[in-house]
Amino acid sequence: MATPNAHYDFDRFAEYLCVTLAENTARCQLGSSHVKKIRIYTTPDKLWPTRFKVILDNELIAPVQSPLNDDASHDIQYIYRCPSSIPFDSSAASRITEPFIEQAKQLDPDFYRDAWSFNLPGCIPFLLKEMAFRNVTRNLAKQLQHQGVDMTQDFSVQFHDGENYLSFNYDNITQQISQQIHFYLNNAKVKEQAANISFKHPQNRQWFMNL
Repeated sequence: MATPNAHYDFDRFAEYLCVTLAENTARCQLGSSHVKKIRIYTTPDKLWPTRFKVILDNELIAPVQSPLNDDASHDIQYIYRCPSSIPFDSSAASRITEPFIEQAKQLDPDFYRDAWSFNLPGCIPFLLKEMAFRNVTRNLAKQLQHQGVDMTQDFSVQFHDGENYLSFNYDNITQQISQQIHFYLNNAKVKEQAANISFKHPQNRQWFMNL
């Protein structure tokens, strides 16, 4: 059961996700090939990505020891669980959102409960998770390099929801978060509490407070 001190730490979430994906990629049978793309799959019922696919410079999919799924992806198996409280299952998200909502209601009786959800597009936690995924697309290459994985010059990271590729535009997500803050976090103490549970690193908390 979550406590009021449960933290999202979206910044650490992105960092640990990079480590996890790099470890899983390094365990693929890469041979002398360079990695051209990593495709990461999400599903509506999970907050963490569930599967991924490593595409090599010869356009083949890197073999793995574990059985493949029907789409030739394979499950993310070697998982580095970060200290954040973000659960794997969307159905368990209320364990962390509820303590924050209760605190917010104590500080601001007019706080709108439905504005704070992992599962509803447009809500701040949902948008911050998208920002974390964007950070993964930008920082995974550095972690792969640290693991000794060779990549092509045009290496890219893609997120896919099973039907479409997902695009995480920084300016667009930032604008949406800013709008939500102005709608629902008018109480300075509630906004500060949101920043504190959302980020581990002070510079990211300050970014949020400045929106």
